[in-house]
Amino acid sequence: MEETIVKELKGYSGSKIYLMQNNEHLFIRKLGNVERNHERLTALFGNYNVPKIYKKENEILDMEYIHGLDMKNYLRTNNTVNLIEFIANIIRSFSLNGIDKDYTEVYNSKLKWIDDVDSLPFTRQELIDKLPKVLPQSEYHGDLTLENIIKTDDEFYMIDAVTIEYDSWVFDIAKLRQDLDCRWFLRESNLMLDVKLKNIQNKILELFPLANNDYLLILMLIRVLVHAPKESFENKFILKEINKLWK
Repeated sequence: MEETIVKELKGYSGSKIYLMQNNEHLFIRKLGNVERNHERLTALFGNYNVPKIYKKENEILDMEYIHGLDMKNYLRTNNTVNLIEFIANIIRSFSLNGIDKDYTEVYNSKLKWIDDVDSLPFTRQELIDKLPKVLPQSEYHGDLTLENIIKTDDEFYMIDAVTIEYDSWVFDIAKLRQDLDCRWFLRESNLMLDVKLKNIQNKILELFPLANNDYLLILMLIRVLVHAPKESFENKFILKEINKLWK
């Protein structure tokens, strides 16, 4: 079956992502570092709106293309009611049957590299001291950002789920705050969505107060910082937000 590249899509995980066309349909092809996407999508599929997996071969993952509005365009012309309801229902479902887990060793392992970063306002241990240690291990998305939510004609979908050590719905909300509080998904846009984003964040944190923790948000920003070249726009953006949050 003939396959052609329609366009390359933006990503921020080191993988290559393409919108592809074959004789039957459009689909998404991700190249490199795909095992954790395959694993998490497989875990979520059937219970949540996530893309179907068509094929996985070595470091190639072909997935369903979800055609719809990204959240920048959705929020331009819609209120926040349905999006809040979708996120809240996802988190409620994720939070069922959670088991307490001590994440201290996860923090230590994942944050080793930051002691070599002189631009951060804290050491690894200083950040770990501020982070909550015991959180409910649960079902999760792994990269729950507004950029990873799509609105079709009928419903919302989550894309780009990933298996990670931060396996809790609490980290999912912290990751979502990367867009809601820090406006990461608007970093290259002049859209003014502050009121709507604040409304979403306030309601989600009201419903799930355990996630109302700025140090968890800093932790999620650090996940992005590791991919941002030094002195790049993205690097400076993230460091600015981290310095605003650190107290």
